[in-house]
Amino acid sequence: MSTLYVTDQGAYLSIQNQQFQVFYQRELRIKVPVNRVSNIVLFGCCNVSHGAVSCALQRRIPIMYLSQRGRYFGRLQTEGNAKVEYLMRQVLCSQDSEFTRKQAENIVSAKLHNSRALLLKLNRRRPSKIAASAIDLIADLMDNLVQADSMDALRGYEGKAATLYFQALGSLFTGAFSFDKRTKRPPTDPINSLLSLGYTLLSQNVFSFIQAVGLHTHFGNLHVPRDNHPALVSDLMEEFRAQLVDSLVAYLINSNIFTIEEFTPPDEKNGVYLQPHSLKKFLKHWEEKLQSEITHPHTGNQVNFRRCLELQVREYVACLMGEVEMYRPMIWKL
Repeated sequence: MSTLYVTDQGAYLSIQNQQFQVFYQRELRIKVPVNRVSNIVLFGCCNVSHGAVSCALQRRIPIMYLSQRGRYFGRLQTEGNAKVEYLMRQVLCSQDSEFTRKQAENIVSAKLHNSRALLLKLNRRRPSKIAASAIDLIADLMDNLVQADSMDALRGYEGKAATLYFQALGSLFTGAFSFDKRTKRPPTDPINSLLSLGYTLLSQNVFSFIQAVGLHTHFGNLHVPRDNHPALVSDLMEEFRAQLVDSLVAYLINSNIFTIEEFTPPDEKNGVYLQPHSLKKFLKHWEEKLQSEITHPHTGNQVNFRRCLELQVREYVACLMGEVEMYRPMIWKL
C-alpha cells in the first residue's frame, strides 16, 4: 500500500476499471490499482471526480488537501471509525496525571535519544564542535527528565534539547545551504522548507493510522488536548522526526540532490518553498524512505517505516487499554 500524490496544477483524478487515473492537460499521466492506494494527497489546484471520491470513501482511503507549497488544509474521509471503548479510556487517561506524565516522559526521552542518535551519526562523517557539545548536553538533559517536577518543566527540557539539536544539525550540513535555527509558518530557507514539508507528510501518515484503529486524535499526553489540535498525532510523531524526516533532509542536502535553484526566492512573508518540479523529487525520496526497512524493536520483525508508524499506533492502544505498562516508543539504535 502506498500514497498517491497529485502535484500538477489543474490535474484531474478519476477512476475507471478499479484504477485511480490522473490526467493532466487531457493526457493520462498515471494509473494505479485502487487496492494499492492507502492515502491520496492533493497539492494545490487539483480536481477529483465524483466516482473517485465515492470509491475512496467506500474503501476508507483519506483524501488530503494541501496547498501547492505543502500547507495542510484538511481531509475528506469516512466518519464512524472511532471506537467508543477507546474513547472512554482516552478521556479517563487524559484526566490521570500519573498516566499522562509517564507517557509524556517516555515520548520526550525517545525524541531526545533519536535526535542525539542522528547527530552522532552525522558527526562521525563531518565532525563539528557544536554538534559534539550538543550531543553531550542532550545526554545530560535526558538523564534529568525524571527530575522535572511538572509537565511544563518536562516540556522545558524538550524545548532546550530542540534548540541545541537544531543548532548542531545546522553545523552538519554541507554545500551551499545554510541553516541556523528552526523556522515555521513560513519556513525562511530551503532546509526549513524541506523539514516543514516532511513533518506535514509525517503527521498526516500518523493521523491516518490513529483514525484507522479507532482512536480520537485530540487526546494526547505531552501535547495538551485542546480544540482544533490533534495532540495525539503530535505525540506519536515525535519519535519519528529525526529517524524519518531529519535524516532524509540531511541525506538530500549532503548528497547534493537539491540545488538552491530548486527553491523559490523569498516571498512577501519571507517564505521559501520547493519549486513545483522539485516537489515531485522530494516526494519520490520520501516514499522511498517510508518503504525502507528496519527491525521493529518490539516485534523483532523486519518491516518498512510506514508499517512502523502503524505498529506504534497499535502500541499506544495496548498502553491505553492496560495491555502493556507504558507506551514504548521506537528507539534508534546507536
